[in-house]
Amino acid sequence: MLFVSLLSQKGKGREALKHLMNLKSPPNITVHGTYLTFGRYDGLIIFEALDMKTALLFVMDKEFSTDFTVETLTALPVDAL
Repeated sequence: MLFVSLLSQKGKGREALKHLMNLKSPPNITVHGTYLTFGRYDGLIIFEALDMKTALLFVMDKEFSTDFTVETLTALPVDAL
């Protein structure tokens, strides 16, 4: 399953950026990309997990909430419809 986590920083910009740059994923998660964005959200992470529980644990265990407010969405490929 593919997920997109939308990030809004809570702390100082450089500290939040450092946190993103040092993000490590466990073996059961594949991170496809980490991006900074302009607009409503400050960044996003596109990642793949076997299921929703694994995705939730990744978001929670990686302490995104320390430096970011996170909104995670399930991404469905259009060609799968």
